[in-house]
Order: sequence, then structure tokens, then C-alpha cells
Amino acid sequence: MTQHNLSFVTGRQLRDAGMHTAIGHAAATHDDWPEQAFEALQTYVATHPGKEFMAEDVRNYAYDVLAIPYPPHCRAWGSIIARAAREGMIRRVGIGPVKTASSHMANASVWRAA
Repeated sequence: MTQHNLSFVTGRQLRDAGMHTAIGHAAATHDDWPEQAFEALQTYVATHPGKEFMAEDVRNYAYDVLAIPYPPHCRAWGSIIARAAREGMIRRVGIGPVKTASSHMANASVWRAA
């Protein structure tokens, strides 16, 4: 009989570890990327008052309008969004399908300025 090792790592711990890895890689590639991205989110919220949005909306705005560099993986944005939520800048107001075709209409959080 094979005995399985049970892992007591939670989904939250795995999420947090993944965000830490993604933001760390982005910072290693572009020194001030995390701060540029957070400032892009602040600017997006300030210029779109009352608008509901998804992380992909902020990403597109940051790249297309503010011309911040792309991180090695777009998952680095998860840490930026989580920080803004923790700091009370934004709040989750729902869940909806993303617009990015390669995401196959996966569901993601919908946000609004707090």
C-alpha cells in the first residue's frame, strides 16, 4: 500500500507565492516595474471615476496609454491589484468573463474605485 504525503499548503498560500514570484520576476526585469504598475492603476482609477473595470482593462491602459513596459508575465498584475484592494483604493464588485480571447472567457474579478 502506498502512503500519500498530505500537503497542508492552502490555495491562499499558493496564490500568494505565485504573486510573489511574478512580481519578483517583473522587478528583476524592470527595476521599478511594480511602482510603475501601481501608479498606472492609480491613474486609471482617477481618470475613470465610477467605472467598473477588470485587471485586463488596467493592463491595456498601462501599456497602450502610459507606455509602461510589459512584465515577463501578466500575472504580475495580480499583486498590483491585490495591493490596491488591501490599501482600500479599489473594491471587488463582482465576477465576469474577461475579454482577452486567449483567456477563453475565464471569469475574473470586477473592480471599482472604493
